[in-house]
Amino acid sequence: MAFPEVSTSRLKLRRVRESDLDAFAALEASLRAREEPPRKPPEVLDCARFLNAFVEVWDRGEHGYWTILLGERVAGFGGVQPKLWRDRRCWNLYYRVAPEFWGMGIATETARAAIAAGASAQPGWPVLVETSPSNASAIRVAERVGLTRQPACPDGEYAVLLLEPGA
Repeated sequence: MAFPEVSTSRLKLRRVRESDLDAFAALEASLRAREEPPRKPPEVLDCARFLNAFVEVWDRGEHGYWTILLGERVAGFGGVQPKLWRDRRCWNLYYRVAPEFWGMGIATETARAAIAAGASAQPGWPVLVETSPSNASAIRVAERVGLTRQPACPDGEYAVLLLEPGA
């Protein structure tokens, strides 16, 4: 069961579309510009590949990531989509919010809606976040919505946070 559109008290969360490419590329460019040191914007073709992969999940009939709308403005992208992790089917939780919307709780609100949608579609699947160990904001959002930090991966490349079903 997929939920291509969900509304929260403030947000409209709808399935990602190929027509979201400009907003997706702008988001990625704005996030890279804030890195230290700043990185150059991604190539549009690279953004299109990522976005098309998001669209393909929906096209296969599975639940995928949403475009996050605050009013008529694209505030970011996020949600859950299936992932195989350590030989387990799980929901990969993802949230990227444009800097002009930071501090408004949009990532947290999206994450809560995504966890609920995932639990409704596949209640036995855990919810997973894998992020850079230095991404304190993403880790805080994951913890705020109930995920707990797992032991470090041997390579230390990712911080892993998990929410087990029924927890």
